[in-house]
Amino acid sequence: MLLDGIDHDGKRHLIFAVKIPVMRDVYDALDETEEACGSTETKGADLYYRMALTKRALTQLGDISLEDITTDFLLDNLTSMDYDVIDSAIDDAKKKRRAENNDETVSEPSS
Repeated sequence: MLLDGIDHDGKRHLIFAVKIPVMRDVYDALDETEEACGSTETKGADLYYRMALTKRALTQLGDISLEDITTDFLLDNLTSMDYDVIDSAIDDAKKKRRAENNDETVSEPSS
């Protein structure tokens, strides 16, 4: 749950869900950043990239339509504390997935 929430359409949205970003998400976020900022090297571009990647990792943000959740929307509405909460949730999802990889029911690579 977000700490501060995002106000949208007269409602404060606190509940969110994320997926683990895959390389396509990283590529698309970098591409979007380059297009918006002209580079990926500045501090501003780094922040833009983090929001672009977060946008792609979010699978739910309250009842806000995913089409409404753009990089600019997050830049305009997401607090730094809530960014940290979402980023931590992504890290937790990665750790959970790695722990599941130790489960014996995970398929073995074919030889």
